[in-house]
Amino acid sequence: MTVAVICNLSDGLIMGVDSAVSISDMDGVQKVFEDGDKLFQLAEKIGVATYGLGSLEGRTIGSFIHEFEITHTDIGKIPISEVVERLRLFFFEKYVAFAEHYFSTKFDEIPDDKKGPLSLIVGGFSPGEFLSEAWLITIPANRDANSAEKICDRGSFLVKWFAMSGPIDRYLTGFDRDFLSDTSDFFVSVLGRPFTDEELARYAPIRDKYMYRIFLDAMPIKAGIEYVRFLVQLVIQHYRYMSEHPIVGGQVKLGVVTYKGERFRLLE
Repeated sequence: MTVAVICNLSDGLIMGVDSAVSISDMDGVQKVFEDGDKLFQLAEKIGVATYGLGSLEGRTIGSFIHEFEITHTDIGKIPISEVVERLRLFFFEKYVAFAEHYFSTKFDEIPDDKKGPLSLIVGGFSPGEFLSEAWLITIPANRDANSAEKICDRGSFLVKWFAMSGPIDRYLTGFDRDFLSDTSDFFVSVLGRPFTDEELARYAPIRDKYMYRIFLDAMPIKAGIEYVRFLVQLVIQHYRYMSEHPIVGGQVKLGVVTYKGERFRLLE
């Protein structure tokens, strides 16, 4: 698993991941590399962050991204939405071929719980655009054409986090994502009915009161870089000391692209 964070600002886009990569088979995790690559440059002004499966066919995900780049030579000249669709199709076909070979059966006959997901966050600038955007591809769930999810449109300034990001939820909102659901189920069992819309509306200000507010409007890129670094490091350090330790760790890896014409670049 992984923690991945993106921050979309008016001056550009920042991505952050941890560096732990696991190699698994039917018997579970066989090896963990703490210096793996899960953040990549694509074309000139696009970055890709990956989480989920760390390899396919014995190859790193990065090697497939490089194969995609050299076999799709016009991706720097088309909108990111089209790059995302081509990337979705490319990885879905690779995934299906690998799964059918591994399980020696047709893809649709493989149980869903055996199909480990591979997710790719794709973000940056389309040609001629001065604001950045980001998309999420999840394989094999996004098997249909144009089924990738747009995380943020141009002009939408936000921070979002993915995968093993529970510590960020608790830090920023004051509760884990599952807490509200479990609390709601408890009160339903006590009351014998769900909350009404009026009751939920009365509760929302109490819940929202304890959320931290982060001002992203006009945040400088340098501040955004440090903020993403902080959030990824928060998760790494949290799981470093937890008794249950999912595969999150290693170092913080960051990438950034801005409107000023430079390439998506990886930061040390």
